[in-house]
Amino acid sequence: MALRKVNVTIPVEDREIDGVINAPCRSSWSGTAVVLTHGAGGDMNFHHLEKIASRLAQTGILCLRFTCRTPNFKYRVRCFERAVMFLHEYSDFSIQKCIIAGRSMGARVAAELATISSLTNQFIFGVACLSYPLHPQRRTHELRMSSIIHLGVPVLFVSGTKDTFCRRDLMENVLEKMGVNWTMHWVDNADHSLNINGKPNDEVIDLMCDWVVKWCQSVFMAER
Repeated sequence: MALRKVNVTIPVEDREIDGVINAPCRSSWSGTAVVLTHGAGGDMNFHHLEKIASRLAQTGILCLRFTCRTPNFKYRVRCFERAVMFLHEYSDFSIQKCIIAGRSMGARVAAELATISSLTNQFIFGVACLSYPLHPQRRTHELRMSSIIHLGVPVLFVSGTKDTFCRRDLMENVLEKMGVNWTMHWVDNADHSLNINGKPNDEVIDLMCDWVVKWCQSVFMAER
């Protein structure tokens, strides 16, 4: 499938943030998109995000990645909202449905936005959370569940069984309390970066991309 990559700048209050759109030239998935961002460290070029964006575009789903380097949670939510609005209004593409997604802190930000945004169920139809940080490292009593427990759209989680920010039994207890359709994939022996034995694993990355793409397709087809 023919693809194109477009560099964009997204206005946010008194500044601009950088973004990249991976877009198919023609697609049976026309009108659908994923907006994707990184964790507390790094940027939109984190290799997992690049792989997912490329796979989505190859499948026919547009993907907008963006960089927002700040630990300020509320500000990152506002930045994510502006990125979604930018895509909603972008005249070069006609997007009717999107899924918002992120890794680590970016996943938590995406879930928070879906919980509070007026665009949810009108433009935002799902949330994909990679390595959702359910609690701070070694502080399992401080659960960060408010952003996900009140979600009103389908949600996908992908986490490693050795993720020190997401203890499996605690996450499964939270999932039981959720009132929306959720999908949970655990990667055996993977850490918070979905690395195994401290190293990236190509098979894990490929599997993660496959899970994300198929889940997004199912949401856009209203199967979830």
